[in-house]
Amino acid sequence: MGAQKEKQTGYVPAAQKWSYSIASGGGNIITTIVGSFISAYLTDSVGIGVATVSTMMLVNRVFDLFSDFLMGSLVDKTHTKYGKARPWLALSAPLIALFLILLFSVPDGMGKTGKIVYVYIMYLFINAVAFTVFFISHTALLSRLTLNGMERQKIASLEQILNQVCGLAVTTFWVPLINKIGYQGTAIVYGVAAGVLILVGFFGTKENIVDVEETKAQTEQGVPFKEAVGCLAKNKFFWLEMAFFALLLLHNLSGGMVTYYFCNVVLGDAGYVAILSACGMVPAMAMNLVLPNLVKKFGKRKMMIAGSITVIVTSALMGLFTSVLPMVAVLYAIKGFMMGAMFSCAFALTGDVVDYGEWKFGVRSEGLVMSGVSIGQKIGLGFGPAIAGWILAIGGYDGMAKTQTASAIASINFAYTYLAAIIGVVMLLVCLAFNIDKYTAKMQEDLTKKHEA
Repeated sequence: MGAQKEKQTGYVPAAQKWSYSIASGGGNIITTIVGSFISAYLTDSVGIGVATVSTMMLVNRVFDLFSDFLMGSLVDKTHTKYGKARPWLALSAPLIALFLILLFSVPDGMGKTGKIVYVYIMYLFINAVAFTVFFISHTALLSRLTLNGMERQKIASLEQILNQVCGLAVTTFWVPLINKIGYQGTAIVYGVAAGVLILVGFFGTKENIVDVEETKAQTEQGVPFKEAVGCLAKNKFFWLEMAFFALLLLHNLSGGMVTYYFCNVVLGDAGYVAILSACGMVPAMAMNLVLPNLVKKFGKRKMMIAGSITVIVTSALMGLFTSVLPMVAVLYAIKGFMMGAMFSCAFALTGDVVDYGEWKFGVRSEGLVMSGVSIGQKIGLGFGPAIAGWILAIGGYDGMAKTQTASAIASINFAYTYLAAIIGVVMLLVCLAFNIDKYTAKMQEDLTKKHEA
């Protein structure tokens, strides 16, 4: 019994930390490709209109909402010798590789309507099926490695570092590979790489919160779906977690969509995109190297509050110095540093939300909680670019014009700076309400006793 307690609440071996984080990097390969390059492929290579592509991305998020809850329920009801989450992680690897390759293999012989139908189907499958299976199972796995909050934070920090590394690997080599082996060949390279990295997560981890103990703890095993959802609906931290992830992605995707326009129109050189991207990603990696110690001293919630305040201040200041690249770069780096903390802390908090549900309501629902996280992310993924695009349209931005009007430039500045500040204010309000830290010590103590009983 003592050995099992140590597995549940103690140190997670380094090999398992790395394996879990490597799998996350594999998933981020897909996120980066689909988020940054699929639109260019469909508009410039396949010949589908940008409005059609944008509509497809928004429509897809509706299906994602249903698939997330379905996948979360399936994880909760899974009981195998490999655990609850890991089997689905293994399944996601070949699905992700397959549908990424198919997505970048639109047949030339199809007519315009046929191509649109093909793309709709493949985009739906890679997002609502393959990536949903990966994300729900992988995120749920974190809460099943250990009940120890600090160990979860260490894993989440390492995970974010490898996410940035894999994201840089995509943005650095994507264009050179396209020029050498084409879109389909490049998709094969990255699809296979992502699948292999995800399988490392399956083979290199172990679920230490085992089913037999969950039964004793009266968790979701045997609990009807309706009852599990009812308990989840009463978990206020579930809703706050979903909202925070939606805001994080809303911030990142709205800013990401406008970065090119900001650099090209406001700063006068599209090449500055690479500089600003590096200013955001490198500090985020640096933050995650020291974040576990900061969380140990201040707690996850305080770090998220500090991050939200940083987003508000730096974004507002960028709005005052939009034409000064060195100032914008410095402010963007400061914001990137704290954004790295917020993403990592948010992921680490998902395990605490699961624990709170079991502690407060007697039902442990990793899958359903992670489906909420996924839904929040996809809300941000869908509406972030859309809101930024609507702001540019209101300002009268014309991509075919040689020079932009003053209102168009003002709309770009607002979407890149003050919109981020407004989102930061809402994030701060969510963080202030997210006071789960005051329960974590008691939760771990009570749940450890409960699982031993």
